Parts: sequence; structure tokens; C-alpha cells
Amino acid sequence: MTGFKSYFRSHLRSNSKILLYLTSIMLVLTVINGINSGVGLMWSSELHTYVKTYRSTIGMPVIFICLLVYVAPVLEFSFFKKRINLNCAYSMPISRRAMGMVHYISGAIIVALPYTLSYILNFIMILTRGTEHYNLAHIAGHYFLCLILGLAIYSLMAFVFNEANTTGDGIWFMFLWTFVTFFAVIALDKVTTAMSYYVLEPIPWALISEITTGYKHLIELDVPKYYDSGFLETSEYIFWTVSWILIGIASGVGFFLSFGKRRMEKTEEISDSFFGYRVLIPYFAVTGIIGLGTFPMWVAFEILALIGYTIYRRGLRYKLSDIITLLALGILLFTL
Repeated sequence: MTGFKSYFRSHLRSNSKILLYLTSIMLVLTVINGINSGVGLMWSSELHTYVKTYRSTIGMPVIFICLLVYVAPVLEFSFFKKRINLNCAYSMPISRRAMGMVHYISGAIIVALPYTLSYILNFIMILTRGTEHYNLAHIAGHYFLCLILGLAIYSLMAFVFNEANTTGDGIWFMFLWTFVTFFAVIALDKVTTAMSYYVLEPIPWALISEITTGYKHLIELDVPKYYDSGFLETSEYIFWTVSWILIGIASGVGFFLSFGKRRMEKTEEISDSFFGYRVLIPYFAVTGIIGLGTFPMWVAFEILALIGYTIYRRGLRYKLSDIITLLALGILLFTL
């Protein structure tokens, strides 16, 4: 425990400068957005003139948290993607799992702190515009729901990033895993009529954006309403909100169970994790071909699969399993 506390304090100090920079930039952008977008004009069909509308501008902190869930894993875990760094890191008087926990918590702080401070500053700006224009009872609900979803997505991104053997592959893994559930939905939508959740919510940051739009219409009293007051009770929002929270919990458990267990000599080598290219490439090709039912799109996914295997193998050094997969995709292409 002493080693954990010492390493945690040391790591936070080393991260303080980048955290200060990120937070400062986001606070400045929050102020600029609040000044430019907080009050606007909208045409009133009843009064036949333009009237002032007061907006909550809660979308800006949400943009930040959606970006930070990708930035934080890179900042926290790129260090472990260099073999030369591991000799130093794993010689410290702290277990690998405890070290992973320190970096995981530090990444969560990078996600949560700038978002929280931006949200507080935005709330202060709302108060200066006049509380009579807003239903402030919904502010806390939006803040905590987006924070929980943001941390859940961060857990997923931290897990898949650490499944890669290089920083570049980790970034690719994060990008691809963002759309895993979306491609599952569009494929299921083609093969079954029972799939009723085909909207943007399967993409995590799209779900947060949809929730934010709904909350805006609950909070802003003088802006036309496009959502009824029960929008958060609809099945799509409940289903995908719960799903992403569960995915985040499972990813956090997977991260702590797997961190530091990969052999050091695999670092900087080809990323052959089950959660990486060898499953994601055929997965996206098959679901894309099934879900996006036009021949040009099918050909595009076949070509993308070939490009994916080229990135995976770092050149044209394909394995027999890669060739078999590409041939199987070609057969699928001409049988649909």
C-alpha cells in the first residue's frame, strides 16, 4: 500500500501539467461558447417577430468528455507500449496490477475533472443569464448521467488500448471498438424484424449526444420542444444506457485482470489479441456486407478488409488464415 500511494502521488504530479493545460483550454472554450451561444434570436410565428431564447450550452462539456475518453488512455498507457520503458516500470516496488490501477485512476481523473470544471463554469454562466429561463432541476441528472457513461466508455477504451502491443494499434482498437455495437445492430436489422433499437444510440458518443439534446429541451424553457418529458424512459435510451454501463464495468474488470500479464517481448510486436485485428477485421467486414446492402459497399468492405490485414501484418506478409478469411468474404460477397 505504501508503494501504491507513493507511485500514485508521483504519477499525479507528473500529470499535473498536461491536466492543467487540458483543463485551461476547455474552460476557455466553455466561456467562448457560453458568450456566443448562450443567448440567441428565434422567429416566433405567434408574435411575428424575433424573440430572445436562452440556451443551456450543456453540449460543450459533453464534447470534452467524448474527446477525453480517447485521449486519456493514450496519455496514461502509451508508456507501456515501449519495451525499454517496461524494464524500468516493472522493477519498481509496486505490483503490476497496482501500477495499472494507478494509471487507470489517473486516466479517469483526466476524463472527469476537466468535464466537471467545464460543467460548473457553464452552470455559473447559466445563472448569470437568469434562472427564470431554465428548469435547473434537470442539470444534475444530465451531469451525472453523462459522467457515468463517459467513465464507462473510458473503461472500454482503456481495456482495448492495452490489448494492443503498440500505441498506433491501440488507437486503431479504440476507433474500431467505438462502432462494434453499431455494426452489430445494422446487421441484425437486416436479418430480423425484431431489432427495434436501430438508431444512433449504439455509438457511445452518439448516445451521449442524444441524451444531451433531450435534456436541453427539458432545461431550456423558451426553446421549442422536440422531445416530450418522458424521453429518457423510452426503451432505446434505457437499453443502450444500461448496455454501455455494463460494457464499461466488464471492461474495467477485464483491464485489471489482464494488465501487465502480457509477455514483455511482445511489446512493439504485431498486436495479435483476440480483441484486436484478428477478430475485428472479419467482424466489420461480415457485418458491413450484411448490414449495408449495396454491391459497391460490399466491395468497399472487402477492400477495407484487405487494407486492414495489411495494417495488421505491417505489410504484405499475410498468413494463411488471413487469405482464407479474405476468400471467404469474397464468397460471401457473391452469394448475397
